[in-house]
Amino acid sequence: MVIFQGQTPQASNIMGGVKALTTRVFDVSDDVDDFTVGGFLVLRGIPLDEYNANKTSLSKAKIEYSAMATYGQGKKYRTEINSAYTGDYGYRVTNLGRIGMELRKDSPDGEKIGYLPSLASNMLLYADTTEGFAIYPVFVYYNKSTSQVTTLKPTSQFETVSVSPRPAAGSEIQAYTLPADTGATWDSIKASLSSPVAYVTITNSVANQSGRVTLSGTNRLNSQNGYDSIGSGETLTYEIKSTDAGSPQAVVVTYYNQALQIPIVDEDGKTPTLKNGYDYTISVSGSGQTAEGYSVTFKESAEARDLSGQIESL
Repeated sequence: MVIFQGQTPQASNIMGGVKALTTRVFDVSDDVDDFTVGGFLVLRGIPLDEYNANKTSLSKAKIEYSAMATYGQGKKYRTEINSAYTGDYGYRVTNLGRIGMELRKDSPDGEKIGYLPSLASNMLLYADTTEGFAIYPVFVYYNKSTSQVTTLKPTSQFETVSVSPRPAAGSEIQAYTLPADTGATWDSIKASLSSPVAYVTITNSVANQSGRVTLSGTNRLNSQNGYDSIGSGETLTYEIKSTDAGSPQAVVVTYYNQALQIPIVDEDGKTPTLKNGYDYTISVSGSGQTAEGYSVTFKESAEARDLSGQIESL
């Protein structure tokens, strides 16, 4: 079996070959840019005779193996190319959802039959007999904010399909569609997302003075783009770790080499409570050598950020 990396087999993404009844280890640590953080690879496998017959047009070759492999520092991924899922019989599966899915046999934790990317249409999967079985779709996605691969398993038999393999080259081949409810799957994933920080955007309207944004006047914060100070007339955003329910955060903007400290207060004049996932806008203006000569505005967003953009389908 010739193994490829990526959705579409092509000569440039061959990883190598695996002989029948043998095991081979592939080391990708030098081939990916984010190995220490972790990520994923889509794997495809083509029988050697199919590869040789279709070298000039690999898109026409028979893909008998597909999987999604995760990687990362200290992690190992093991998969088996099961001969029961190769052969002359087949069925087609369409994934209508925005999230890729692993197909597993007869249970959510069963053998991995294959992998369908999001919106895959009529993907041909193979079997060695015409014996029917159930397919469980296990949705797999990557959270860019946490750098984690997560799975969402079906909880009901009614989320599965029962397939009947038929001769792959004949007219009796069956076609199936998953998932049962595309919206419910996406909503479940979105509901599981959370932000680890509050997003605080500060405008320094103090003339001719750069400031430093701190917690409690001493713990200096860098902005999202790495700046350690905020210039006069400049607006920068800072990420401050808090809690989902919210906790008081003593944000203080300091001037004149920390000789002047301007505490940030909310509309009630109290230390503001910041909630993870929410946006806050703050402006500091004024002049003079004492805090009384300065004014602060503070505003919280009506809702938390929509984090659906943090999800990457595998």
